[in-house]
Amino acid sequence: VLYADELGQLKGHFNMMLDGLVERDKIKDTFGRYVSIEIAEKIMKSGRVNLAGEEIQATVLFSDIRGFTPLSEKLPPVELIGFLNEYFSYITKPIAENKGVINKFIGDAVMAIFSPVFGVEDHQEAALRAALGMREALKAFNAQGKYPEVCFGVGVHSGGLVAGNVGTEARLEYTVLGDTVNVASRIESQTKTAATQILLSEAAVQGVNRSKFPGVGFIECPPVLMKGKSKPMVLYKVEPLA
Repeated sequence: VLYADELGQLKGHFNMMLDGLVERDKIKDTFGRYVSIEIAEKIMKSGRVNLAGEEIQATVLFSDIRGFTPLSEKLPPVELIGFLNEYFSYITKPIAENKGVINKFIGDAVMAIFSPVFGVEDHQEAALRAALGMREALKAFNAQGKYPEVCFGVGVHSGGLVAGNVGTEARLEYTVLGDTVNVASRIESQTKTAATQILLSEAAVQGVNRSKFPGVGFIECPPVLMKGKSKPMVLYKVEPLA
């Protein structure tokens, strides 16, 4: 601003406004790298999400690398971080493309949420599309030949859960809690026993219009009693049709 008159003052206020907008976008972008951009936007808008805790309907997706411990022992720490970052860059794209919210990374595992709260009405189908996309992304990652071939498991379950802040006044984390989350994690573990990459619960499959997934087979598995559950659950393998 070169002038002290009214026009100069107007330019000065305009520059301050622009600086504020740039800073806001920078904060949102940086914040979004840590908690997901969907949650960042809702927190900054203050009101769309009850951060004290709210009950929501959602589909939870867990993914985990098979045999990660032996692989991690072979790679130096810096290379291991590089491997994980590149691996996640491949398999998280289908999650984002289907409006899933990545809630957290747990070592080599990723947990994602699909819910109407985050703009995904067909959350069961969105989670399935993401899982199928992740399977193709893993093939592309392995096709590079940079690392030993990686296998993974994906577990998907739908139901009610609680979303909100957990922690202390000094440090809070927005996360989801409940039986649906625990069961989704245990379904992912069952992929080893079922010898498959993707397993869906009956609750997740019931929300899927199978006609939208030509070439995809849903193979019912024998009922399995999950840890902490009183009744056996029916799970479905998701395999390409011959």
